[in-house]
Formats: sequence, structure tokens, C-alpha cells
Amino acid sequence: MWRVFAVALACIGLLAACSSTKTYRNGAEKNMLVRVKNEGGGFFSSTRPNLHVFSVNAACQTEYLGTVELDAPSVEVGLPVGQTVLIEFVFSKSTFGGTNAATAVEMMATPRKGTRYEFDVAYLRNGYSATGVEFAPGQAKGREMEYRRLRDCVASKKKT
Repeated sequence: MWRVFAVALACIGLLAACSSTKTYRNGAEKNMLVRVKNEGGGFFSSTRPNLHVFSVNAACQTEYLGTVELDAPSVEVGLPVGQTVLIEFVFSKSTFGGTNAATAVEMMATPRKGTRYEFDVAYLRNGYSATGVEFAPGQAKGREMEYRRLRDCVASKKKT
């Protein structure tokens, strides 16, 4: 019995060492608020929403900027102003038996100075959701953000 327990602990340590996420450098002015609701799974499973941030260039190529753990009821993030970003909410579920699954919701935006973004992210027993609202400077009412995925990106052509 102890041998099985030791092997399980070794496997968990190996899996943790193999994960290659880097923490998002959240140093910019906080222009994004994420409100999180996570029911946390069950006795033999756990759920976790995370935010992955990518910069997107004119050729629709991405650069991974890092991950923000959504481990609090609200999390403030500083998105780079004037740069197109892909924000990807990843909903992960893992079970005691070793089964892992993940689903992602993508939205692209080009944050502007003074504009703020608010997202409601929920990982509930019956599903998940991520919605966003963009507020222009000085506005109390915002507009709902569209689900713009990376595959919907259209590369811009340089004029010669």
C-alpha cells in the first residue's frame, strides 16, 4: 500500500515539474477586472479557471506573455495599451484518477488608454462561461465584448 502511495506522489511531482506556465508580468496599469465564481469540483475532482495572455502581431502570430491564476473572487490585471492581445480563459478539471480536461474561451482586444474591461468568469457544476464588457473612458455603461478567436484574426498587409 505504501509503495502505491509513494509512486502516486512521485507521479504528481513529475507532472508539476513538467507544467511550463510562466506567471504574467502584471506590471501595467490595472485596466481589467475579472470576477471569478468557481464551485471547485467535487470530492474526487478539482476545477480551476486561469487566464493566459498573448500578444498578437499584424501577421496574427502570438507570443505567450504569461498566465494569471484566477484564484480569488476578483483579480485585477494590467493589459498592455495599444497592443492587440488574446485573452484566453482556460477551464481545467482534474480528477483523483488522473483524468485531466481543459476548455478555453478566447477574446481578442486592443486595449486603449483609459478604457477598462470587466469579465465575469464562472466554472459551475453544470458548465462554464466567460463574458466581458468594455467601458470607454468616463462611461458608466459598457458594450459587450465579442468572442474573437485567434483563428478569426485577419493578417494585415503592409503597403509598399
